[in-house]
Amino acid sequence: MEMHQIKYFLAVTRTLNFTRAADQCNVTQPSLTRAIQKLEDEFGGILFNRERALTHLTELGRMVLPHLEQTYEAAEAATSLASSIGRAEVAPLVIGVAHGLNLPVLDEILAALASTLPALAIDLRSGTSEQLLDTALKGGIDLLIIAQPEQAPDRLETWPLYVQRYKMAICAGHRLANGPPLCMAEVAAEAWIDGGDDGTTLWRSAATAMGLAPSFRHRVESRSQALRLVALGLGHAIMPAGTSACGTAAVSLSDCELYQNIVLAAVAGRRRGRAADAFMRAARARDWQESASGTADQAGLVRLDNAQSTSAGSAR
Repeated sequence: MEMHQIKYFLAVTRTLNFTRAADQCNVTQPSLTRAIQKLEDEFGGILFNRERALTHLTELGRMVLPHLEQTYEAAEAATSLASSIGRAEVAPLVIGVAHGLNLPVLDEILAALASTLPALAIDLRSGTSEQLLDTALKGGIDLLIIAQPEQAPDRLETWPLYVQRYKMAICAGHRLANGPPLCMAEVAAEAWIDGGDDGTTLWRSAATAMGLAPSFRHRVESRSQALRLVALGLGHAIMPAGTSACGTAAVSLSDCELYQNIVLAAVAGRRRGRAADAFMRAARARDWQESASGTADQAGLVRLDNAQSTSAGSAR
């Protein structure tokens, strides 16, 4: 399988027209058709049904589409990174990352960028998704990793990354720490820790919708601070699933599911530098959900293609 075959295949899936796809790829239609046929020979089946003027993907075509998209994005990312090696000019990259997200993939991408862009200058910003979006729209941030806005501005482009689930962090010595999942009403009246992040906002909204008023007695500015207070038995906190610390336990809520669709976002039409472009290509080529699932509960995981927009607690 060659990259130009994948490129032609993706062009046809976008246009659903072999002639227009050939024009987009600057090749003749016979050349594009032969490349698609070779790809079909490799997969052992037809990828497109062509009925007069109507072209559409077969079941096999639909199955291989996401894999070929990821392969092509990965190749483009590698090409972009390789072309940047050895350049001495400064390559600034300003990324806004919402408070409290569990992002092992981000670390891997930044490390890869730093090894291939010697002049990379990273500026990481943090805050709630709403705060970061506001800053980006004003021109202060190149890329965002935030919760999908319920009403995204027209100027915002987004690409889905993964579903972030949240659990309740509780002191390991608490009487409810080792029991079954808890009802919101059982814990809403106890002391809570406000992390100033999206998870806390979700919990507030879900509790309010159920007629509850959680008591946020303490406030912190980072996940580590919140976990420290939880371990001391000073209150509970909402944390990304998979987060752990000595002296704490993670407990599910039986009548409330807290999750967010996390996206990579950028302001449409704004010119991006080499570092931002390379980061975007690398990020879109990676499987963030698989990485997140490595530390989160596997049961009941909602895939991005089936998930609704950002959700804040669904009472059962």
